[in-house]
Amino acid sequence: MTLRDLVVVRLGVAVNLVVGQVAAALLLPVYLDTIGTVLVATLVGPRAAIVAGLTSQVLNAVLSGNFTWLPFGVVQIVIALYAALAARLGAFRRLGTAVAAGFGLGIVAASTSAPISYYLFGGATAGGVTAVTTVLRALGAPLPVAVAAASYSTDLLDKSLVFALVAVVLRSLPRQMAVRFPMLAR
Repeated sequence: MTLRDLVVVRLGVAVNLVVGQVAAALLLPVYLDTIGTVLVATLVGPRAAIVAGLTSQVLNAVLSGNFTWLPFGVVQIVIALYAALAARLGAFRRLGTAVAAGFGLGIVAASTSAPISYYLFGGATAGGVTAVTTVLRALGAPLPVAVAAASYSTDLLDKSLVFALVAVVLRSLPRQMAVRFPMLAR
């Protein structure tokens, strides 16, 4: 990785931590803790995005004292790989395609995170997704159904929103800056 890549990774980690903590503190039914990972994937590629995602996951666990975040590191890897592929295919060129690609990532991320949440934590992890699971349980949904429904609904919304926000950021980059990132040329 180049020095530029390392700077972008640090920026991605900072974005993940700050925005993710705000979303968690507000108990939003979205995470928004992968904006930095997706941004790094679009700017410099999957390896740097994996580093940003895993670093964010570990720091988030340590800083919050909530070590239930650690097993979800695998989700950060999936997000980094998917986002880099989406960038390579041009998904971020238009807002509509970014949202559609984010929706696809929501399906993939929920398919990865729901089993972790259910089998390791009985559906009680943190933030808004646990609130959704709790509401669904109170309405009579069995635990596996409540965890899956909460994971899919929050991930579909979250990842669509994350991809839309990253598309807007990328469109807002000055041309002189954008040309420094080969992944944007694709």
